[in-house]
Amino acid sequence: MIPPDTHLQIGSLLFEGLDQIDLTGPFEVLAQIPNSTYRIYAKTAEPVRDLHGLRLMPDGTLAEAPQLDLLHVPGGFGQEALMEDAEVLGWIR
Repeated sequence: MIPPDTHLQIGSLLFEGLDQIDLTGPFEVLAQIPNSTYRIYAKTAEPVRDLHGLRLMPDGTLAEAPQLDLLHVPGGFGQEALMEDAEVLGWIR
C-alpha cells in the first residue's frame, strides 16, 4: 500500500513501432493508482505511429519528464531500435 502522503510519478515510453495494446493495456491499470500522476513521454513532442500506423501523442518529451517512480516500457518491434538508442538508454538509466 502506498502511504497517503506519497505521490507517485508514473510514466510510459512512447516510440515508433510499439504495440499499442502494450501501452494502453497497462495504462488502464497504472492510471488508476491513487495519488499518482501518469504521463506518456517520447523523444519529441511529435505524434508517434504504432506498428499498425495508429498515431499516438506523448504528454511530454524525455527532457521534460520528472524523476519517475515507475517507468513502463511497452513492447513491439520498435523496441529493438531502442536497444541501440543512446538518448533513450541514458534517459532510462
